[in-house]
Amino acid sequence: MTDRTAPVQEEPDTPSRISESIVIRVPPETAYAAISDVARMGEWSPECRGAWIIGRGGPARTGMRFIGRNRARWLPWPTLCRVVEADPGRLFSFHVSFLGIQVAGWTYHFSPLPEGCEVREEWRDRRAGPFGMLLTAVTPLVTGVVRRRARNRATMRSTLVALRDSLESGR
Repeated sequence: MTDRTAPVQEEPDTPSRISESIVIRVPPETAYAAISDVARMGEWSPECRGAWIIGRGGPARTGMRFIGRNRARWLPWPTLCRVVEADPGRLFSFHVSFLGIQVAGWTYHFSPLPEGCEVREEWRDRRAGPFGMLLTAVTPLVTGVVRRRARNRATMRSTLVALRDSLESGR
């Protein structure tokens, strides 16, 4: 295995959607369990520092809400997230909002392979309408990130490599 992520995609990237994937030598259920435990995301992501579950904990389920804890450079910011699909070993997806404005959708697809699984991480920009445009304009002031699409692609690659290294080493 190299640090390069696999270029497999189900649909092409667009200005409002990007994806990255990697092969990990663990069963899809193992990779899903790690990703869907949103509090652990800070172990792998260079931007997300983890999450706090709102209400009842336990395994991820559709409708579960959590507060994402993020930081780029020195600037921290929270996001409100809601799980929209939780299908163990196959798919984990959540939507993100900030101050009540839709921001993004994150989806993780888990595909079985003879040597383990492929994990594909997908980001969709959900900012729309006048409030979405306003949020797009002020986001760099809140997050310190000017080129969100490019930043997300880089952090997705880093996250997937760190996830692979962690899971393959048994952590």
